[in-house]
Amino acid sequence: MTIVVFLSFHNLKKSLSILYIVFISFSLEAVPVFRIVVDPGHGGLAKDPKAQHGDKYDSVTQTYLETYKQGTEHGNVTERKVVLDLAKEVHRVLKLTETEAGWKEFEEYLKRFSKKSDFQRVIFESKLTRESSFDDDPNSDDPNSAYRLYDFPDQKTGVRRKGRLSKINELKPQLVLSLHLNPASKGQTGGMGAVLTPGYKTFSKLKKISDKKSSANSFTNSPWSEWLIFQSGWTKLENAIADTWIYFHGYWPKKNGKDTDLTKFEGYRQNMVSWHYADDPNWEKQIGKPGPYATDHETFSETGKFWEREKGKKEEWRREGGREGFGGDNHFVTKELMRFVQYGLPVLLKEKDSPYPELGPIQKPYISTYSLPTYTNALCAFIEIGYVNRSRDVKYLTQNKKETAISLAVGIYSLFVGLDVKKIPSLPYNPKGKKVNWERYENYFDEVL
Repeated sequence: MTIVVFLSFHNLKKSLSILYIVFISFSLEAVPVFRIVVDPGHGGLAKDPKAQHGDKYDSVTQTYLETYKQGTEHGNVTERKVVLDLAKEVHRVLKLTETEAGWKEFEEYLKRFSKKSDFQRVIFESKLTRESSFDDDPNSDDPNSAYRLYDFPDQKTGVRRKGRLSKINELKPQLVLSLHLNPASKGQTGGMGAVLTPGYKTFSKLKKISDKKSSANSFTNSPWSEWLIFQSGWTKLENAIADTWIYFHGYWPKKNGKDTDLTKFEGYRQNMVSWHYADDPNWEKQIGKPGPYATDHETFSETGKFWEREKGKKEEWRREGGREGFGGDNHFVTKELMRFVQYGLPVLLKEKDSPYPELGPIQKPYISTYSLPTYTNALCAFIEIGYVNRSRDVKYLTQNKKETAISLAVGIYSLFVGLDVKKIPSLPYNPKGKKVNWERYENYFDEVL
């Protein structure tokens, strides 16, 4: 549509100013704006003493419950650096959408993936959770202060400071892209995989199994049965039940899955985050009493803001069922972005006449009670994007960093708008190109604080 405006010379300057303001206002209203957080995992240091440098600060015992998770490395390749460099590149590509010139460049990337050449204009407000690592400030008294997941007391003042989870929620994103690397075991071919945490529905079933009120078949025949084995010598079901106890009680169970192991405490994690779903002040006085802080299933009840959230429909959509069959929208956004990388790298590198990268496959998801997919109030694409000790993975994440980032950014566009992807039957993975049903979440992502 063309608008013709006639102006007298006398009022030209004033009228142009008004038109400019109207045009800017119209543009901002017309172009959808989506909030993205790009989270390069880790960044801190696994340093002793834990009481000073750890993570997961517990206000009950007034100590850190675990050593900071530094991330994996192999030789001179470190997870923290590889994912930081990639995250910065994804962030750069997403921010192209903030200007008209940048959007034209972004459109050119979309054309590499799509049958069409006309795309809905959008703006991505992208934020990074970190732009450095502990290596950049080696003399700090608290090298983990910028990188902890959970809130913690300032070493000098004792004032509570926000950890990564709280900072993410403060930005109220609709989507979090969290990038990580894994170490490959012997015979592991490399590739990439989703990191998932189920919702209340699945944990409730596991609780019934541990109470002997339900058959173990309801777990072993479910898509969640490939649970992460983090406790050596325990079965997948025993590990799943251990995670269930941690989810509900904060404590591990003993191996029988029925009794509480009071020596293994993981904390009440919903109260380690600054958000709307933390319990009211003085919640510590309820610990050990019947209710949400009981240490056994019999006297435990899911009451309070956090459990209302967990039992709600929107958390079920986020973490259960969905297009991938399980894992909800979290699984869909994660797997779709992996499909875009698997598709985008050969497409983009073919145009550059570069060697075809032999990518490892999309692995089965890693399933446990992870913090990021649970305690951030956004769709969470948590991706183990490669394996630190597999050279071909490191190659595409470093030498082909730009193409990997473009593929992820185009995938993010598709998740919000949809994209008519050119199908290439010779590739092992083709993206679905389907947008998330964002409308059903209404204001859910804004209600986190």
